[in-house]
Parts: sequence; C-alpha cells; structure tokens
Amino acid sequence: MSGNNEDFQGRLRMQLCAAPMMKKLIPLLAAIVVPCLSAVGAEKPNVILIISDDQGFPDYSFMGHERIKTPHIDKMAKESLLYTRGYVMPVCSPSLASLLTGKLPHEHGITGNDLSGGRSKSGHRELLKKQLLSNSVIMPKAVTDAGYLTFQTGKIWNVKYDDVGFTHGMTDTAGRHGDAGLKIGRSGMKPIYDFIETAKAEDKPFFIWHAPFLPHTPHNPPKAIFAKYKGKGPTPAAEKYYAMCEWFDNTCGELDEYLEKNGLKENTVILYLADNGWDAEFAHKRDRAKLSPYELGVRTPMFVRWPGKVEPARDDETLAHITDFTSTILDLTGAKNPGDLPGLNLTDREALKKRSTVFVEAYTHDMADLAAPEKSLISHVVVDGWWKLIVPGPVKPDRSFSGVPDKIALFDLKADPLEKTNLAEANPDVVARLQKLRQAEWNP
Repeated sequence: MSGNNEDFQGRLRMQLCAAPMMKKLIPLLAAIVVPCLSAVGAEKPNVILIISDDQGFPDYSFMGHERIKTPHIDKMAKESLLYTRGYVMPVCSPSLASLLTGKLPHEHGITGNDLSGGRSKSGHRELLKKQLLSNSVIMPKAVTDAGYLTFQTGKIWNVKYDDVGFTHGMTDTAGRHGDAGLKIGRSGMKPIYDFIETAKAEDKPFFIWHAPFLPHTPHNPPKAIFAKYKGKGPTPAAEKYYAMCEWFDNTCGELDEYLEKNGLKENTVILYLADNGWDAEFAHKRDRAKLSPYELGVRTPMFVRWPGKVEPARDDETLAHITDFTSTILDLTGAKNPGDLPGLNLTDREALKKRSTVFVEAYTHDMADLAAPEKSLISHVVVDGWWKLIVPGPVKPDRSFSGVPDKIALFDLKADPLEKTNLAEANPDVVARLQKLRQAEWNP
C-alpha cells in the first residue's frame, strides 16, 4: 500500500506544479493530503504467531487424519495461504531459536535443548541466553522497536520474555521451558485477551507469540474431549494424544472467536506452524518422529491468514521453512531486517515456488559445545523438490528414540512420503548433487 501512496503523491505533485495558478496552494495541499496518505500507508497489521508443540504433520483433519478432529484450525487453514510441506528442526529449542533469529541452528548456535551436564547446571542458562542474544536480529525485539506492543505466551526456552525484547509476557523467570507461560491454553486464554485490550487502550498494533504447551505431554486432556477418542485409537496413549490435538484446536477456536467478536480479524495476520513432529502410535518408543530427521519429526503444515490481503490457497508442492516466519514477520511489521537472513516472505508464493531446496539439521538433545555445532550433529537433511537426502552426522543420538539412518539415505517423498525405501544406491547422481547443496549450506 505504501508504494501505491508514494506513486499517487508523485503524480499529484506533478499535476499541481504544471498549473501556475496552483503553485501558491501546493504547501497547503501537501500539508493536508500527504499526511493523510502516509497515515493510510502506515497502518500496521496485528500479528499472531501460533506454534503447536509436538504435533505430527498428518494430525489434523485438513491433513487427512481419520480420527483427529480439528475444525477450528481447519477453518483457519482454509482461509489461509497454506503450505503443507513446511520444514522445521526436529526438537523444540533449536526450532524456537530459528524463529527468534531467522537462522539455521549451526548459525544461531542453539543446537539442542540443554547443554551437556544437566538441565540445571549453574551458569548454563546464562550461556544459552548469551549465545541466543549474540545473533544479528532477535525478532520480538525488532518488532517492539518497530512500534508494536509484543506479548509472549507458552514455551520460550531458558530466557524471560523481556530478555528477547517482548514488552509483555508470561515467562518472567528464566525457567527451562517457559514456567508460568506454559499455562496458556491449558488454563484458558484470558492473558491474551487482556493484553489485546492493553494494546487497544494504547492505540498500538500488537504481536503475540502464542506457543502453548499443547498437544505436548503431559497428555491429560479434559474428560469430555477424551471420551470422544477412548477405545478408538491404536493404543491408549494415542487416544490421549488425539484428544490433546482437539483440545489445542479448541483453544485456537476461542482465539479466533475473540478476534471476530472484537472486530480484529480483518487486520490481524495469523501465522501457524508446529515446532516439531510426533508419532502418536509409538510415543517414546518411536525412532522416526521428534528428535529424528524423518518426515514425522521435521515436517509441519504452515499457513498465513490475512483476510483481504493474502489470497487463500492450498499448496501441496511448494517448500516452506521455519526461517521464512522470521522474515515474514519482520516484513509485515516494518521491523528492521539485518539483511543476512535466508528466509522468504510466506505471503509471496511466487518467490517460494522459485526456491527448490530447504535444509534441516538434527542434533543430540544435549549440546556438546556452543562453539562447535558439529560435535552434536546427528544428521543433515536436504529437501530438494520431492527428493530428500539424509546424511548421518559424526555423532550418535543421545536419546534412544531419535533415530537416524545408519548410512546416507535418499527418498522420493512424492511416492514414499513416510520414507520406507532408501533409493541412494540407485541414484548416485542425485545423491552427489544434493551433497554439494548440503556442503555449500553447512558453514559453521
């Protein structure tokens, strides 16, 4: 919109200057017209980033799950530009750090959930915070600097909300996951509504980081929701997980209803992804979901909804990536972009279509060395079109359920979406080409 305003202002000045009798009126007209146009162009959307926690990419109604019901997220997705082939890191903290910084883990330095030696070892959190804040941009701070009120809920990892630049937040102690922030959703949505009322009272646009601890364990869904799934899943654990997905969906519906009732839907951008995957059937006996480089660990649907601004469409081919969210939010809010971020703007579907390759990195749960990501690397992933290459790293997993192939693996995701057949030996040229892409990207 601002570009159109600038063009209009330029044409207006030319027309006025061409009429001698109007020259004396130019300063007066400019004083009236130009500020009005600038005000229109400067109107900023509200932005809400919704981050599901430990949810498998098939585990939504709109993604084809036969049992799980997610009507509210389905509605959001239908109203959005939806990319069903989105990629994230396979565990929480590196994924969230990629959202905060717009970079891959080997660049931002947060490669695992904890430093080796224990979760609460003295000084660990300060070291992790220092590493995170050393990056060229911290997205919430940049959005705050752009004039927004900003609010943190849910998971944030080893920092307080104000450490990373939020003006408001629920995590005010540097706990591991997010402490009081994790109550959002499970204990209601009122803190978000109260914050929005604060932003309205101050006449400021708002940005919300909404990362509820859902459907993450503990899988303790409300009885009424669990009753819908009891006895209908492959295992009792899966049934509880299914119910957790619906519980999370209900909270998304409550949020959307609030936006509609308060006239906020039209000028509020919703962005959605999961931080990493999950395998409902096998829980912690799995070896192809959370912490692993396989599709159930690193793929998620991603969407952006902006009524009247972003045309709804479902895209089942184009690759989207977690780093795209940072660039998109910086662009939407007018925040300063440092210029060294790899992500694209998710609203620019044509730009995403031109990108054929995205990268994922899988590490041990605990980081060996903040300065040497390769010491924790269990695998590299290159997704190029429908080809997916998994290259085992120099380190073995430190969790029994974070499986990796024992040798280089190549999969045709279009024909084999859950990676059952390794095609590496039959396609050495493809492996060699993707290896070159991987080596060019990896630069610790």
